[in-house]
Amino acid sequence: MNVPKIPTEWKKWCSTGQHAGLAKRNAVHKCLNSKGRVVGYFSDLLLDPDLDYTDSMYPSVEHLGDKNDKDNVAVETRIINDMKSHLSEKEFWRVISHLFFVGIRKGKIKASPSDKCLPIGWRPAKNFDGNK
Repeated sequence: MNVPKIPTEWKKWCSTGQHAGLAKRNAVHKCLNSKGRVVGYFSDLLLDPDLDYTDSMYPSVEHLGDKNDKDNVAVETRIINDMKSHLSEKEFWRVISHLFFVGIRKGKIKASPSDKCLPIGWRPAKNFDGNK
């Protein structure tokens, strides 16, 4: 099997932290898109391993099943990973769908499909350390 190479800018990220090594390499491999870029497993947002760890968009290891299974992991933004941390994948998507429909009902979200994707470079206003 031809395993894609870890992009150079991701090698340091893969070698640091709690899940350093195999888990992080597997997570990056799972989230490489056709252009060789690493995107969030759930969000498809472009990830940047050089962000500060307190940044809401910092890449985070997402366990897709058993927390000890280093093969069943992916990468996601910290904020999306935190949103999902208490939910199964099925529950996560159900909650997202619920929020979408509540947003439409409350007039916070338009029902037209043209404005559903986040713009390139989107990020939340605050990070985990409270800074912008």
